[in-house]
Amino acid sequence: MEDKKMPKVTESALVAAPAEKVFQMFVEPQRAVMFVPGLSRINNISSDKRSWDFEFNWLGLVISGHSECTASEAPKRYQFKTLTGNKSTWTYRCEPDGANTRLSLEVEYEVPQQQLARFASETVLQKMNQNTAREIVSHIKTLLEP
Repeated sequence: MEDKKMPKVTESALVAAPAEKVFQMFVEPQRAVMFVPGLSRINNISSDKRSWDFEFNWLGLVISGHSECTASEAPKRYQFKTLTGNKSTWTYRCEPDGANTRLSLEVEYEVPQQQLARFASETVLQKMNQNTAREIVSHIKTLLEP
């Protein structure tokens, strides 16, 4: 990566499920299509489930790439990086809170300079990415809560 600091969005929510159950959503890469808006395909998953290819419709731009898990500390933290396509780092954290879990998502991403004109400005892009992070956390909460 470059020396320039990448933009970042974060979102969190309290999920009425144990941390172990929440964490299991991330360690099976193919499950991500259920809760990440625009993620249309996960394939070529390695046998250890630590690398995979993806296809993502990111605000009207189809991006294909390769991801690798960079940290898996059950049931606390799961992190992966998209190495091709649009580079980014996704970090999910699960903190037990009684019978519930405080789920947080942090996404750092490179601004796709060649596509920036489509979004009017980095500020608009940041707001759109923040909305997507909110949707992801909300979808996970919906999938796991009774």
